[in-house]
Amino acid sequence: MHEELPPIAFLRAFSRAAETLSLKEAAADLCLSPSAVSRQIQSLEAHLGVTLFRRLNPGLEITEEGRRYLETVNRVLGELRRAQQNLAVHPSGPLRLSALESFTESWLIPHLSDFERVHPGINLQVEATLRYADFERDPVDVAIRFGTGPWADLHSEPIVDLTYFPVCGPTLVTGDSPLREPGDLRAHTIIHVSQTPDAWNEWLRQAGAAGLRPRRSVTYDHLAIALSAAESGHGVALSSEFLCAPRLAAGRLCAPFKFRARSAATYHLVCRLEGLEDPRIVALRDWLVEALS
Repeated sequence: MHEELPPIAFLRAFSRAAETLSLKEAAADLCLSPSAVSRQIQSLEAHLGVTLFRRLNPGLEITEEGRRYLETVNRVLGELRRAQQNLAVHPSGPLRLSALESFTESWLIPHLSDFERVHPGINLQVEATLRYADFERDPVDVAIRFGTGPWADLHSEPIVDLTYFPVCGPTLVTGDSPLREPGDLRAHTIIHVSQTPDAWNEWLRQAGAAGLRPRRSVTYDHLAIALSAAESGHGVALSSEFLCAPRLAAGRLCAPFKFRARSAATYHLVCRLEGLEDPRIVALRDWLVEALS
């Protein structure tokens, strides 16, 4: 069991699930997906080191430990709501988000209007970067980092389950050296991204083609440039569905193989330990989890 207190969002998910004994109903009450509520409860159970629910088919059954914990959680949540209602002071100014360039350009910007529609009162100020924000010195409230976490003295949680796969322009799929199976990559150029130097080796290992040597390799420091190069027929890059979905849907990129590799690293929401006391950060986190589910 951690000494650090769990995020309020986990407690709200637990409370609503205990009240309804249904992930679907709890998700509807919280404006989240059932999978997002389930992940929050699982994270809370891992944090506490106890089982709060027995999963039934259908529904949930609260355990004795969960029932005892629920009494305290509901009392604390009630006190927090009353305290909030008694305060006239609310966070003001922009919510400063430092997000990796790959995530910002490929996913966040195309979906930002949805966040603004759902949370019109939050002024999100985004800095796209290739480096991790320094929460000790940089003017930042919350960040999106890529890795396995955790990061010392910071709250971090994954916001998406990540799988990845090769993508290329349509001409490479049916060209002189068609791509039908992973071994066909020997005749092609593979495109690396400098922030994830081992991604290709890991994909090839999981695909059963460890040690494959391509005709040529190139490296870019931006995922967007790597995808543009692949789109133009200059080689085969790696990407995830949510980062290249528009290009795939438009036919500018193709996924020549069915195999998807599961990534140990993924995108995390990161903030100071007290950050989830800021309702703007909670709103951003909940929106990200829902949108990426």
